[in-house]
Amino acid sequence: MTSSKTIPQLPVELITEIISAAWHMPLSPNERITLMRSSTLVNSTWADIFDLVSSRDVYIPSAAFCDYFLQRLHAQPPAVAPPSFFGPLLDLFRGPTMEPPIHPTPGSANLACQSLTIQIANDDVHPTKSSPMRLPMGGVLDSLLERLDAWSLAPNLRRLAIEYVDTGFDDIFNRDGLAALPRQITHLDLRYSFRTATPPWLVESLWRKQERRRHFGWKARDITRLSVVGAGENTIRDLLVVCSNVRTLDEGCGSVPV
Repeated sequence: MTSSKTIPQLPVELITEIISAAWHMPLSPNERITLMRSSTLVNSTWADIFDLVSSRDVYIPSAAFCDYFLQRLHAQPPAVAPPSFFGPLLDLFRGPTMEPPIHPTPGSANLACQSLTIQIANDDVHPTKSSPMRLPMGGVLDSLLERLDAWSLAPNLRRLAIEYVDTGFDDIFNRDGLAALPRQITHLDLRYSFRTATPPWLVESLWRKQERRRHFGWKARDITRLSVVGAGENTIRDLLVVCSNVRTLDEGCGSVPV
C-alpha cells in the first residue's frame, strides 16, 4: 500500500516566469480566453500571480472582457485584501453571450496597468472583392480609449499595442478613438499579419493600397516610440507624420533613432 504524498509547491519566482511566458505568447483571442479561464483553477497562488502579471500587461480578447476591465479600473482598493480577482472571471466566459460579471472585485488594476494589447481582425472568413471588412474589435478599441481618456483611468499605461489580422493598412488612420489617445501613452506598437487561409489576391490588393495620405483623422504628439511590424514604407512614413515626436522607431526587429 502506497502512501499519498503532497506535491511540492513550485517557487513563486518559477511560477511567475511560467505565467509571464505563457501570457506573452502570440495567442488568438479564444486561446487567451482559455488561458484566463484555466489559470483561475490551478490553485490560489497561481491565480494570484496570474492576476499580477495580467493586470500589468492587459490583453483585451473580447468586448465583454473590455467592459469587465473598465469596471475593474473604476473599482477602489478596499481596506482589506480582497479575494483573487480572477475568480469571477469564470462567469465572464460562461455561456454563448459571454456576459461580464455584474460586480467586479475591487483592486488596484487602475494603477497596475502598464501596457494594453488588442487584436483587430477581419471577421469575414471568406471575403470577396466587394464585401467590406468587419472589424468589431475596432469599435471596442475606440470606446476603450475614449473612456480611458474621459475618466482619466490607467495613469501608468505607457504602451498601446494593436495587432491587425487580415485587415487593410489604412484602418489605423481612420480609427476615431485614437483621437482620444490618453496622453500617458508614449509607445504605439502596431503589428500586421495575414492568416494562411487568407486569399492571396486580398493580401496583394491590401499591400498595393499603401499609398501616402494627405489627411489624417488624429495626431499623437505624445508618442515618442513607434513599433511597426508587417507594414510597408508608405504606412510607416504616414505614421511618423501622425506621431510627429517619435524619437525611436522599431521597424520589424530593428530599432533606430528618428
